[in-house]
Amino acid sequence: MSTDRNGDGTVDLSGQHVTDDVAMEKVIAAQAKVNALKREVSALRKDRELLLAEYTDIQNARSVPKNPESARTKATADKVRVSFGDMHGMRMDRAAMDALVRDLKVLDPDEIVLGGDMAECGGWLAKHQPIGFIALLDYSYQEDVAATNWALDAIQKAAPNATIDYAEGQHEDRVERWIVDQVTANARDAEFLRSLCSLQTLLRLEDRGIKYYRRTEVYGEGLPRGWFKKDNMHFVHELGTSKNAARAAVSDAAGNVTYFHTHRRDTSVRVFPGVGMCEASNPGCLCVMQPVWQNSNVTDWSQGYQIEFISKGGNYLVVHVPIWKGKSLAGAMVERFKS
Repeated sequence: MSTDRNGDGTVDLSGQHVTDDVAMEKVIAAQAKVNALKREVSALRKDRELLLAEYTDIQNARSVPKNPESARTKATADKVRVSFGDMHGMRMDRAAMDALVRDLKVLDPDEIVLGGDMAECGGWLAKHQPIGFIALLDYSYQEDVAATNWALDAIQKAAPNATIDYAEGQHEDRVERWIVDQVTANARDAEFLRSLCSLQTLLRLEDRGIKYYRRTEVYGEGLPRGWFKKDNMHFVHELGTSKNAARAAVSDAAGNVTYFHTHRRDTSVRVFPGVGMCEASNPGCLCVMQPVWQNSNVTDWSQGYQIEFISKGGNYLVVHVPIWKGKSLAGAMVERFKS
C-alpha cells in the first residue's frame, strides 16, 4: 500500500482506513517490536560496557611477580642424625634397644648423639642413689659397664658410618662425684681415679672415636656448661623435669634444643622475633618403664628416639619415633629407606 503526499508535504489519508481494528493491531505490533529491539540494544550495550570495563581492569592490573624459584627445589638430606639417650645400662629395656638397632641398620645415619645416662652407675655407688633400695643393688658396676659396652658395640656395628657424640648425664656424673668424695680435694688424685674407673675409660670412648661432653665443661662461646651445638641444634642432657619441660627449654634457649633426662617424649615450638621458629624436643628413653624407686606410682615415661633430616642449606626436619612393646613405630617410613 502506498501513501500519496499532497503538494504541501502532508500525507493524503483520503480513502484510507486508518482507524479500523486491523490498522491499530499493526501499529501496536510494530510498536512492541520497536520496544523489544530497544531492550535488546540496551542489553547489548550494557554487555559491551561490562566487557570493556573488564578488559580495562585486566590491562591495568599489576602482574603477579614471578618467584625466582618457580620450580620447587629438590630437597635432598645432606645428612641424617639420630639422637637418643637414657638407656641406663643394666636398666635398659633390651627389646626397645633391639628395635632401635634394627632401625639404625636401615637409616645408616651420618651422626648419632647419645644424650647421656647411658649407664646407670648404681650398685657400688649407692651413696648417690636417689633412694636406698636393696633392689637397686642387684647388679655390679662391672655388669653395668658391660651392658653399656654391649650397647655401644651394637650401635657402632649397626651404623658404622656415623660419628658419635656423647653428652654426659647426671648418672655418669655419679662416678666423678664419688671420686671427689674419696680423694677429698686433690685434683691429681681425682684425675688418677678417673683414669681408672670413669666411664670414659671403661667404655673406651677415645678408642671408639666417640666425643664425650662433660657437664662441667664449656663447649662454645656463650653456651652453658655441658651444652654443645651441631648445625642449628643445641644438645644438653638436663634442662628440667616439669611437665612443661619442652616449653621451658625452648624459652630458655631461644633456639633449637634437644634434651633428655625426663624419660618422656615432649616437644614445643615457639617463634622469636629476629630469630625465627625454634623447637625444643625430648625423644624419650630406652630404659625399663617402671623403676623400683617409683614404687607403685605410674610413670609417664615413653620410649623412643629422634631423627633429624638436615638439608644442605641448614634447614631440618625432626621426626620422633616412638617404641612400644619392643617395636619401632617408624614402620613404613624406615622401610622406605631400603628402596
